[in-house]
Amino acid sequence: MDNMDSIWGFIGVIVLACGVYAIYAYIKMKTTGEINASLLLGKDYIYKKCKDKDAFTKKAGPALLGFGIVALVYGVIDVIHCYVYSMEIVDTVGMVVFFVVLVGFAVYTTKLKREYF
Repeated sequence: MDNMDSIWGFIGVIVLACGVYAIYAYIKMKTTGEINASLLLGKDYIYKKCKDKDAFTKKAGPALLGFGIVALVYGVIDVIHCYVYSMEIVDTVGMVVFFVVLVGFAVYTTKLKREYF
């Protein structure tokens, strides 16, 4: 494995961990009602200042879960591609889908922040 593949493999591990964290944040938000500030809000927002916390969690929850699942699946695909079995087409398609979902997630949560904070 050359140096470039090891960098992409490391990125795959990071995306995988991000997917696990997003799913964990979704489960925690559903069980306790606590909004994960690092994934959904950013440093400029305090979740206690939310105008309607229940509506925000109902709208942000599916987006967070979807992002988490896509990140988890792409992370697994990329790790397999880089360390186990080369599958360039599947990895490329997964990467494109992941980036589309990532941008959509960012745009959607930004819209929700403007609406509820």
